[in-house]
This record gives sequence, structure tokens and C-alpha cells, in this order.
Amino acid sequence: MHKLGFPIWYGYGLEISRIVEEARETGFDYIEVSIDHPWPRGGEPSLAGVVRVIRGSGLSIGFHAPWRDLRLSSPFEEVREASIRVFERIASDLSAHECDYLVAHLSTDQAVDRINEIRDEVVKAAVKSVETLTGICRDLGLILLVENVREDLEMFERVASRADGVCLDIGHVIISTHKRHGRESVDAELERWMRSLKDRIMAIHYSGVRFDGKYARDHQLTNSSDKYLRLLKNHLGELRPRYILFEVFEGLNEEHAWPRQLADALHFLRSP
Repeated sequence: MHKLGFPIWYGYGLEISRIVEEARETGFDYIEVSIDHPWPRGGEPSLAGVVRVIRGSGLSIGFHAPWRDLRLSSPFEEVREASIRVFERIASDLSAHECDYLVAHLSTDQAVDRINEIRDEVVKAAVKSVETLTGICRDLGLILLVENVREDLEMFERVASRADGVCLDIGHVIISTHKRHGRESVDAELERWMRSLKDRIMAIHYSGVRFDGKYARDHQLTNSSDKYLRLLKNHLGELRPRYILFEVFEGLNEEHAWPRQLADALHFLRSP
């Protein structure tokens, strides 16, 4: 049976304890902690203090590796290697805490979706990075999951095969498909991703998506009426993920999301 999780990040500040407690009361099983600077070595509340709060609530922990400023798929070798050094230092710090997984983006700012001739160069950089990061994490006793960001399926398949497992971000698939091919292509593309990666998916990131003309925005609230959440539920038997994170940050009235706002979605996924 999969665990259901709720995310926190450093920007929630002193509200983190309240969020964790509400997550427990709502019925979540774990918290995914996004490691944004100044975590893990600085900041108030400290990461160690937050881990104690989560553990004290009876919830388990997943970690999301930093992604701002880290470009692990950069074709510039100096940028890629510097990103690996930062990742290694942070992973070493995180290994002091028991966790279910560590998920990472293998990102670049290059226009891979528009300049076809650089695709192979970027994929090769990503493969080199994931092989290095997987070795680092295994030595530290961490399970590394690779998350899709802007890659198309063919690119992501080549990279993900080198990791311990995949974190399928459904919102990212929806956004990138909507941008490239239009909203009418989203359902079929989601089916294609799930079918291709089903044997490697260990975690799933899910959020509602708001469509506004040619734009789409993820990390929105969701509930049992969400067609894509229903599609996901229909495939859970074959996907068999261990973890499903409701990666929702935007709540009501321009406030951040609270766990109780996802109670309906949580109960929907748990229902027969």
C-alpha cells in the first residue's frame, strides 16, 4: 500500500509545526521536505528541529534535493561538476536523518525543447550526473529517485534507467504536454508516460493544474472531481508506487495550501 504525503519547504517558516500536525490529523503518512537554502546547515527553524517535529508526529520523511541554482544536466562541464559537488555535500548532511527517499531534478536552462541538436549533449550530461549521484547516495544509504521536469519521455527514459527509481511528476507532464501539443493531447501523453515507466515508478508527485488559455499552472489544490486524479487512481494497480505526494503549494485566497484542504483528494485515493 502506498503512503500519501504533504510537502513543506523553508518558506513556511514558523508555521511548519502547525502544518505537520494538521497533516497528521488529516491522515497523511509522510512529509516531503524540500531542501531550500539555507537548509540543511543553517536557518531557523533548523532542519534538525523540523525533522524532530515530523518524527514526533509519527510521520515519516522524504527529502527533495535542492534544484534552484543546481544544473545537473548542463552541457557546461564546469557547471555540472559544481552542481554535483553541492549535491554531494547536501546528501551527506541529509544522510544523518532516516528518510524514505531523496528525489532530484536533473535540470538545465538550455532550450532543449527548441534546439534539437543539443538533446544528445544534454542527455549525456544528465546520464553522467545520475550515475555519479546514484553512487554517492548508495554509499550514504540513501535511495535516489529522478524526477521528470521539462524532458520529453524519450529523453527521460534514457536518464531514469540509471537511477534507483523514478518520481513521476504528473503536473510536469501535463504542463509540458499542454505547452508542446495542446490540452487535447494531455490524456494520451499521460497514459504513455505511465505505461512506459510503470516498472520503475517508486514515487508520484501530483497536484491540480489550472488552465488559462495557452498557459497552465501546477501545484494547485485538487479533489475527487479532478479528471487527472481519477486517471491516476485508475492506474494505481499497475503502477504500484510506494509514495504519492500531493505537491500542492497554492491554497485559497492567495495563501499557501494546508493539509486539510486536500482531505477529499486523500480520502478519494484511499477509497476502494
